[in-house]
Amino acid sequence: MKLNLNTEKRTLIILAVFTVITLTIIFGIIFPTIRYIRNLEEETNSLRVYLEKKYENTRNIRTSKKKIDEIESIVAQYPDLLFYRGDELKLITSLERLASNNKVIQKINSSNLDKPGETVNFSLTLSGDYQNILKYLSSIEKEDFYFTITNLQISSAFSTQNNNPSATIMNLDLLLYVNER
Repeated sequence: MKLNLNTEKRTLIILAVFTVITLTIIFGIIFPTIRYIRNLEEETNSLRVYLEKKYENTRNIRTSKKKIDEIESIVAQYPDLLFYRGDELKLITSLERLASNNKVIQKINSSNLDKPGETVNFSLTLSGDYQNILKYLSSIEKEDFYFTITNLQISSAFSTQNNNPSATIMNLDLLLYVNER
């Protein structure tokens, strides 16, 4: 059986077949591929973000390790700066040496060195030339012990008996934390 179709109907049928084939290709191949590519792009972006976070964490860990090494080397020096029970003579000798080196007269007014608790408190009176007193303060900062200055009073010692205009008296209260060996 042979169909007699005119060219108009034949063109419509061919066009309909091409349309069906085109729609099948579009909906069966192209749209799923586009969806797959978008999903792949989202997964790739998620993976990129995840890897960037991992890289940042790794970099932070490396930086932290370097900082820990630096801190450990600094902390290793702290025991040399701490005051331990039994170092009382070393401390007094150190303060006397500072006074002698800086040409000031030092008098220990009060201290609790005979029965130290968690801290040792010193009350010192220093007299001498103003520049030497300042040098003493600078030297005490460089000393082996970690001193905390709790009180500092500087006043002139100039009087009619003492004709030195740069004569100075300094009252100094120091605090040291006591550690056990």
